[in-house]
Amino acid sequence: MKINFISLIQCFTISTVLALCAIMAFAGENLVKNGSLDEGEITALHWEAADGLTTFYEMEEGRGRIVCMDTLVERAQALEWAKAFKADPTLKAPVKKLIALDSYGSIGGNEGVMLDSELIQAKPGQDYKLTVDFKGDGKPFIWIKGFLTHPKRKTLVDGYQTRLEPGKPSKTEWRTFSIGFNPTAKSPRIEKFKVRLYAYWPNGLYYFDNIRVEEITPGEMAELVAERGEADNRVIKERGDGNIRAFPSNADTKLRKEIHL
Repeated sequence: MKINFISLIQCFTISTVLALCAIMAFAGENLVKNGSLDEGEITALHWEAADGLTTFYEMEEGRGRIVCMDTLVERAQALEWAKAFKADPTLKAPVKKLIALDSYGSIGGNEGVMLDSELIQAKPGQDYKLTVDFKGDGKPFIWIKGFLTHPKRKTLVDGYQTRLEPGKPSKTEWRTFSIGFNPTAKSPRIEKFKVRLYAYWPNGLYYFDNIRVEEITPGEMAELVAERGEADNRVIKERGDGNIRAFPSNADTKLRKEIHL
């Protein structure tokens, strides 16, 4: 039997292209601009600027640019610097004051540290998947913050939030975590949303990379909701001994609201 190798190669090439297209379609478009953090020469484009005291953009071999958060910073110094940096982002960050590793006088023991993406347009009724790579000294929160237009002030105001809390993060090994969410399911007036990377307690270093938000099907959403329910049950059991510090009650103080929308 004669084999037409040219035809086989052409068929293989076409099949490969179609397979790659299918994979790309399955993965979905990343709605977070510069979710890899690699765009931009000095800082990550489409993300909030790092302040050089509590938030940093660093390079890691094999990954490129990542976000680093330091929550072991004296609270008073962190809040004072946040005001100064907001007024003039060209200022040089101060030298960090030394405090005890277990100090509740840190920014991590109070408001926490955060860094925001650009706003993303919400599609009515659409389900989404949030994914992030993380490693660090504790469990962070990756928030989805939704906004609607105030009817009188005509400005964006808070209207929705949910969060991804990694189940079993590692201090040294990158791991990937995901949740499903739908900002307009119960809040149909939500127009835009953004990702907020957030770290607080215990004091230490927290690292983030490859932040993704993509549209998903109702079936995929149902699977993620089921997985999240199982994870929440595990967290409740893990926290039964009461040794895990609660979420800071003053994490949304007036000052932080002024600094972050």
